Amino acid sequence: MFKNQDIPINNDLVLIGGGHSHIMLMMELTKKPIQGNRITLISNEIDTPYSGMIPGFIEGIYTWRETHIDLYKLCFKLDIRFINSEVLEISGTNKEIILKNRPKIKFDVLSINTGIQSNNKTIKGALKYSIPVKPISKLSNNFLNQIKKNNNIAFIGGGPASVELALGLQKRFKNSKSNLKISIITGKNGLLSSFPQKTIKVAKQTLQNSKINVIEKVEVIEVQKDKLILSDKTKLKIEKSILSTNAMAPEWIKKSDIILNPNNFIIVNNKFQTNYDYVFAAGDVIDFNNQNLGKSGVFAVKSGKPLAKSIRGFIQKKVAVPYKFYKNYLSIIGLSNGLAIATKYHFTFTSKLSFMLKKLIDQNFVKKFNNLNQNNYSLFTNLFKIFDVIIQKNNENIYTNNMQCRGCAAKVDFNALKTTLKKEIITTSEDAINIKNYSKLYQSVDMINSIVSDPYLLGKIAANHAISDIIAVKSKVISALMILQLPFSNSEINSRDLEQVTSGASDIFKLAGCSISGGHTMIGKDKDPVVGFSVLGEKKNEINNKIRNKLKVNDILILTEKIGSGIIFAGINNDIIDSYYQIEVLNQMSRGNIRFSNIADQLKTLHMTDITGFGLANHLLNLIKRDAGKTGLTIYTDKIPIFDGVTEALSKKVRSSLFNKNFNTAQKELIYNRETKSIDEILYDPQTVGGLAFIIPEEEKIKQFKILKENKINFTEIGFVNNLDNKIRIM
Repeated sequence: MFKNQDIPINNDLVLIGGGHSHIMLMMELTKKPIQGNRITLISNEIDTPYSGMIPGFIEGIYTWRETHIDLYKLCFKLDIRFINSEVLEISGTNKEIILKNRPKIKFDVLSINTGIQSNNKTIKGALKYSIPVKPISKLSNNFLNQIKKNNNIAFIGGGPASVELALGLQKRFKNSKSNLKISIITGKNGLLSSFPQKTIKVAKQTLQNSKINVIEKVEVIEVQKDKLILSDKTKLKIEKSILSTNAMAPEWIKKSDIILNPNNFIIVNNKFQTNYDYVFAAGDVIDFNNQNLGKSGVFAVKSGKPLAKSIRGFIQKKVAVPYKFYKNYLSIIGLSNGLAIATKYHFTFTSKLSFMLKKLIDQNFVKKFNNLNQNNYSLFTNLFKIFDVIIQKNNENIYTNNMQCRGCAAKVDFNALKTTLKKEIITTSEDAINIKNYSKLYQSVDMINSIVSDPYLLGKIAANHAISDIIAVKSKVISALMILQLPFSNSEINSRDLEQVTSGASDIFKLAGCSISGGHTMIGKDKDPVVGFSVLGEKKNEINNKIRNKLKVNDILILTEKIGSGIIFAGINNDIIDSYYQIEVLNQMSRGNIRFSNIADQLKTLHMTDITGFGLANHLLNLIKRDAGKTGLTIYTDKIPIFDGVTEALSKKVRSSLFNKNFNTAQKELIYNRETKSIDEILYDPQTVGGLAFIIPEEEKIKQFKILKENKINFTEIGFVNNLDNKIRIM
């Protein structure tokens, strides 16, 4: 979680990939943290699947959520930085990672656990026409949608994955698809070639009973859109093929200076070290000490603890203990009929008990990481928790985020400002202040703490947030000064963080046609950067504001973009909703309102404001009070555009911590013509890089809407001007 940094950071441990080895490693290294060590996870997925449960998901035993570990939440709970990005290359020599569409990341110690891909190189047409089983994350996210319209499906490869997935698929659709045909083409070695004969016999019989066609000891030579060309010169008609052959390493590894074996897997010694002693690797992507281990999730899971010991020993300059894998592990193959085959050494057991054991092992593994805060509860603790839930339900209490808000929501509430600052500063003010004696110049300052732990992304968000104030007064940014507080770290790590934050911010200011001229830096005890900007804007055209700002009844209220970011992050960080809901929010925050600024002068906006920490209701109240005519607004909360996940969060009584203060500030000036609804709470939710709210003349609606649509601006008509005296009517 977000904590103060009391010991200077002097080592950056970076993890590439959220595989089974790394999630175990993160747990181990955070049980007893290494002083001065910062951990960063880079992953192109926010959720990582547990491979052993995906056949059960395909079958319908488990939900998608039950089979996936939420990497963002795991990192948040373990106080680990999370960067959602794609790796393109590694330089061990320069200790840097090249990422897609963002600056490189520097490291002191690196570990790689990225998983593997199904080998689509050896079969012609496989890349174009087949669905690969690996990486498993792509399969779990897309598989059912891709094959739900297909009735004739073939699995290429005779390993356990083909057996379990074929049986799971047959079970899932047996009642809805009477003409479903599934085949397995095993390859030259046959079905389950590395398993004992008894295991093979049981698997074949189960496949036969499920009417799954097994084509033994034949290879696929070519995959075409509607057929497979086999090595015995026959053709098999299909609608879709699933590639479950031998694995290959990700392509980007070949571009790095880490030594690979002939099959392009990373060579590591018995301490998981590569040709660079500060670069480690584990899981399916490695060749461990020339032992020729199979690509099994069992080895990946077992690697976590010894990998953690090796890395801890290296950082603390202690001698690491070599590790040895034992190849005779328990293997359990689910049969989708309530039974499973358990194999160890040369013994095979097929029973309900084997299935129950597999289910127990799999479920406990995922729950250990998804329910991190629930691992160590005693019986009495659980009873007290149940009692608390009953009390809360009876009292109809609403869950409120007990953390201090992050981002723009971490601000002094409006009531506190009113009791301290001059009246003209905090009432009916525009978003940026006109500089006295310089009629075209407007100035604003904004500062946010880390709503995300990715410093590059934080720089982009902070820049967009500051620029929005200038956009709201229809001005162009002409100057920017940065205010930056960095974590308590050594000089090298300060330099790394500075580069990341300024790169993100500079990317945004460049889009706005401006550069960062300078600024001020300091060191603080926040574990993540705190970023702000003083920005100066210039109006292109001087306009008589009194004439421009004249409103009349039925003029139209528009809101660009979506709101609900405070609720989304409160729900995620308190483990109420899933982390993938943040993707849409972060995309909007990263995009900002710069596209709107390019057409602002084409629009006849009468009043405009950006929606930030005080919530939509308070910003609209400020907007309407600027009008000398004492008008008000009518808004339809059902029309307000909200992020995916907001409705779920509201139904679970999630509120951001600034909610109550925003509500108390606005409530006396709101009029309800109906019973309140849960969606009304969106009015008080604090936003970071929210959209823009503005009013246009009613008679200009068609023309203005056309401009917005032609320029691909996301906008919604949410209300209109009424004749209330600085009040808002909620409909």
